[in-house]
Amino acid sequence: MKGALILVVASLALAQDATFHTTVPAVIAPTTVTDHKGKYVNGLTADDFVVLDNGIPQTIRLDTADVTSIPIAMVFAVQTDDAAASAIQKIHKIGPMIQPLITGEAGHVAIVSYGSNVGLEQDFTSDPEEITRAFLNIKAESDRRAPMLDAVSNAVSMLHLRPSNERRIVVVVGETRDRGSKTKVADVLKMIQRESVTVFSLSYSAYLTPFTTKASELPPPEHQGDIIEIITEMGRMAKTNGAIALAENSGGQKLSFVTLHSLEKLIGHVGEELHSQYLLSYTPPSRESGFHSISVKLRDRSGLLVRSRPGYWVDTE
Repeated sequence: MKGALILVVASLALAQDATFHTTVPAVIAPTTVTDHKGKYVNGLTADDFVVLDNGIPQTIRLDTADVTSIPIAMVFAVQTDDAAASAIQKIHKIGPMIQPLITGEAGHVAIVSYGSNVGLEQDFTSDPEEITRAFLNIKAESDRRAPMLDAVSNAVSMLHLRPSNERRIVVVVGETRDRGSKTKVADVLKMIQRESVTVFSLSYSAYLTPFTTKASELPPPEHQGDIIEIITEMGRMAKTNGAIALAENSGGQKLSFVTLHSLEKLIGHVGEELHSQYLLSYTPPSRESGFHSISVKLRDRSGLLVRSRPGYWVDTE
């Protein structure tokens, strides 16, 4: 039986960015570099990068994600309302892929679900059997709430309590828009930027996924949801695309799947990206309270695309 997460969001509002400490302040900016075909570019050095903090050039240190010893702490936030029932049949099968493709043996994975409420399916573990079992145990609910933003804020709260030397990742598996959260988009964005969290949104259409699920795998009728009702809900959700906002404002990506095969490819894609990134770090030029923008560019490398976190927050007493 999944336990409800008890979270104190206000505590995060007072928390320092995990990459900042009184003795050794540092900013870490995981950075992805690809060519125009989307292929990851390897072999760059610190001299190839220009990093600006609030417009000020920084002296940086560079590590590649494959050679660094920094482990990954990852929370999956999985939508579990009745509109997600068909997608959940696919999500059940990705558990065995997480450790070999993304976290490795040193990483830790947790799973939260969001339907009528936000619940804890699995606390942080490095046991592949527990990860697989937790994904298999995810169930759809007879409800039409899907508080994605609440789930992500909960996930960030969990990551806040992890060791500060870990890379912090949230993977949202659900529709692109939020239904019923009390947490505001702006507040969640501040949380993920303060806590140096990267968000990957693996999104699907509640209208399309039922047509890519075998009849034998479909959930009982009470969980399937009425197509007309789903379409109506999609119209109501059109105001805010939370999946894109979370991904773009954390240096992550918004990706889409329809079939099990495409979901499996996305899991592989997330793992490949995390292990192809350059970890750029520097001592911040200022401890001034507020948002500090980060701009990462390449020097004399035309035609390559660079993606990194847009900034970080500093809170002072």
